[in-house]
Amino acid sequence: MGLGLTTTQSAGATEHASGHGTGAIRRTASTSSEEEEEEDLEEDSEDLEEDELELVPPTDLTSVDQSERYSDIRQLLAKQQSGIASAHTHEEFVVDDGYDLEAFNQVNGVWPLGHPLPLPDWASSEAGKGTLCFDNVWQYEELNGIVETTLQRMLEETHYNTVNLFVDFYRSFKRTRRSDLRSFFQFYDVPINRRHHMCVSLAFEIMARMVRLFPVLAKYLYVVSCEEQVMDCPDYVQLDKECGLNSVDAGVEKEHVMVAMRIAIGERHGVMILDPGYHVSRAVTVMQDQSYPHTGWFTQSKEPHLQRDYCYAYSQQSGKFVEWKEREIRGEDTSYKTSLIYVAQEYITAIDVTVRRNLVYNFRSLLSRDAKGQVYAGIYFPLVANCQEAYLTIFYDGPNEQRVRTKLMFSAFKVGKAKLPDYVGQHLSRLAPQLKMPLQELTELCKSLAEVVTDQNFIGQVLGINDDIGNMSVEN
Repeated sequence: MGLGLTTTQSAGATEHASGHGTGAIRRTASTSSEEEEEEDLEEDSEDLEEDELELVPPTDLTSVDQSERYSDIRQLLAKQQSGIASAHTHEEFVVDDGYDLEAFNQVNGVWPLGHPLPLPDWASSEAGKGTLCFDNVWQYEELNGIVETTLQRMLEETHYNTVNLFVDFYRSFKRTRRSDLRSFFQFYDVPINRRHHMCVSLAFEIMARMVRLFPVLAKYLYVVSCEEQVMDCPDYVQLDKECGLNSVDAGVEKEHVMVAMRIAIGERHGVMILDPGYHVSRAVTVMQDQSYPHTGWFTQSKEPHLQRDYCYAYSQQSGKFVEWKEREIRGEDTSYKTSLIYVAQEYITAIDVTVRRNLVYNFRSLLSRDAKGQVYAGIYFPLVANCQEAYLTIFYDGPNEQRVRTKLMFSAFKVGKAKLPDYVGQHLSRLAPQLKMPLQELTELCKSLAEVVTDQNFIGQVLGINDDIGNMSVEN
């Protein structure tokens, strides 16, 4: 689900949340609010007369007229735009401090009685996204480079953050004065914004940024679901064929989300995969023939004790799936995991299923990444049944390129209005700049977390729901 500690068809096309069947629950769609405008820092270059060229300073090569930027790619996209309906604009994807969920075709899934999660759902094939066609490899390389640069900048500018969402979830529950978390969880309107990102909103954000550059890409980029660490890939694919992944019998979590775009280079077909939730800084190319520009194996992270490599390829069992293989090398030991990305259709319950599932996961993190996707600072912690044993791990870059990593008991933060212990304050003062957070904000967040994780009743119920979801999907 994009936990990511690598360092160490439109929604209106069909009635998906129709509530068919005994006990199915109908809920209203989530909403978002407040605006965060992005400033355009580009300057328009001035046209120079030919006879003036020797009399003026050299042109600033970083200052290019907006109409001339990426002119080759714009021409390619304009050619394919003719004959199709106008695409969503950036403003339709980004609304105030959040996202236009209709632009992302997000709906609520059916929630059968007794099931621990809503059922996932996808847009109909008729409402599917198109295939972006290229005449040759170099055209694709140019767009891929633009996407990758945009992705890397976004990784550097954003956090991976499941901490604030968890605190919001807790506070909302407490405000109701209810005792049963399970019923509250079922009707909780999950908030999504552009400040506190996990894999779903990171997918929305990279799509919004790319559509801002090239509006027609709204017709091609789409959200895709991922089932992590599948035990038996052939059985999972067969499950889709027999009953569909949006059935109770499938028992899937869909705990992670990525972005995909179908491509064709001449007669060759493939898909581009973007995964900011796992800090992947590459615009990964998956070709059906596995020939260039197919990405193949690459090193995602490398540290003295652990190297983690990724590879993406179409499943041999079904072209509807891309297999994401992860290879971990620890000294002389090598282990493999395989996850399945469902690329056949647009995933339209990313918030209702994936974000909701993440709310009760038993591990939380807040991480800073660099442009290459390396995690260099952050906090993380497991949820533990015995709240007296709850602890927080913080890590950051120390002097002389040394990584500082330490565990702090949450009890150290339960000081009320008193001053934190000196050793805790020192660690937070070094961590805060690397998280790009004011020290006071980070301190208050840690104090809030201490309140949450030491609420024995709340944590016990969260772990109970998490166990039920795990038991539902254990065979996957």
